[in-house]
Amino acid sequence: MDGKAISNCMVTMSAIRIGSKNMDELVERIISIINQREQNTLFLSCRTPSHINQGISGFLYNKQIHLTEVDILFLERFIKKDTEDPLVRWLYQSYDYDCRLTFELAFSNTDLIPNELFNECSVKLLNNQGKQYFLFPNKVITYQQIAMLTQEDILLLAAKQLVTDLAKDRLREKKVIVVERSSTLC
Repeated sequence: MDGKAISNCMVTMSAIRIGSKNMDELVERIISIINQREQNTLFLSCRTPSHINQGISGFLYNKQIHLTEVDILFLERFIKKDTEDPLVRWLYQSYDYDCRLTFELAFSNTDLIPNELFNECSVKLLNNQGKQYFLFPNKVITYQQIAMLTQEDILLLAAKQLVTDLAKDRLREKKVIVVERSSTLC
């Protein structure tokens, strides 16, 4: 190897080291953004969803999207995947970015909550005090299904839905709120 070849080799090696250092910094930065995203929640009001105009940036920096003041009309549009509603369209797009949706309901009548939200949509439903609603599609609810519920949760029972004695004991022990709905499961 002549001097010029050695010089070119040294320049190339230097560039690789610099490139490698920059690449390591880039990887560290990306990992940091991903870790921070896992902790971030974007809070929006159903009545004034201003962030939807920002496109996908809300999804890139927030793993959770928490929508407040959710009414029954919005729930119906969401279930039907109403493409005319920009908020519904935007929220469904969030699933492409592995976002988790939480809807804080603006109403307390649990009979108005569509069963499809529990069975078909990947949405966490909360009342206005932050307690999460749970509904199980089985005719009989067992201990195994409700074992992880706490006093911060609300179990919705459909008309004629049964609960095993062991499950009832666990619900009492954990002080889980149980609400009997007049609707039946589909």
